[in-house]
Amino acid sequence: MTKVIRERLQGEALDTLIGLAIDHLLALPLHQLINASSLARTTAATLRQATRSNQTETWLRERIVALQANIPEGTLGDYVPGRVVQPIRDIVVRPVVPDRALVGRLIEHGAVEELLRELLVNALQGFARRLRPSGPGGDRTASRLRSLKRVSEGILGGLGAEIERQAEQKAKDFVDSILSSVIAQAADDLCDPNKAESYGRFRGHLLDQLMNTPFSEMNREFNKLDPETLVATATAAARALAERTGLEGEIEALITVAIAGIGDQTAGQILTEAGMADAWRAEVEVRAAQLARNFTATDAFGTWLEQLLTD
Repeated sequence: MTKVIRERLQGEALDTLIGLAIDHLLALPLHQLINASSLARTTAATLRQATRSNQTETWLRERIVALQANIPEGTLGDYVPGRVVQPIRDIVVRPVVPDRALVGRLIEHGAVEELLRELLVNALQGFARRLRPSGPGGDRTASRLRSLKRVSEGILGGLGAEIERQAEQKAKDFVDSILSSVIAQAADDLCDPNKAESYGRFRGHLLDQLMNTPFSEMNREFNKLDPETLVATATAAARALAERTGLEGEIEALITVAIAGIGDQTAGQILTEAGMADAWRAEVEVRAAQLARNFTATDAFGTWLEQLLTD
């Protein structure tokens, strides 16, 4: 009897069983398939177990080393079809006007201020150097100054250095006085509806560079971030998250909100609305049948089935 059942499970009977199981699952409202409380407990427990293990950092480090040792040739654009990239690019280049308050909070940062301060100071100092007098007789004047410098180098050198120091300080003071308004103007510019199209093209340019930059260059830049520090930081952050009081409740609340948004829809309805029902089901049935046949052919399954039929 056991032998007959196992032989039938290698044929069409198993395909029929899998089809019935999938029909049943697709007909159930999705909220019946997902228990928010149970899923939240499982997720939290898994996260805690993973972060408490001393092997976490080792595992992350090994994954990074393995990825770096197998950097593919070419660029991201060589692997992502153009029909996928183009719709993304169409979205990226849209002339969207961001919220002014949000942009202000993003760019009003010490790193941005320091960058602008250095750029503006260097620009002003360079402009001042270009304004130094020059013209006919300049060579004769320079020659006389060099002669005079040889006579009293210490005095003239000290005077020139002091004048240059004062000029540099004035440039820095001026930049500091206008820096906040410059940052505010930059935020206004980023949110200017008249420039939305231009910034959209710039975002498209960034996407193009991402798609066309060789993986080897990306890896070289990634290594500058110190992977060891990144691993330690990521592990510490994950541990802090896992040990949060009320983590399970927060996860459950997120799952509950997501399920509530689905309502009483079944998995089958969702897949049909997304236009994925036929392709999804065909692939799942074939793969499930392969796995099931391999399993029912094992000695463990045979032993279980025999015990079931003899009890």
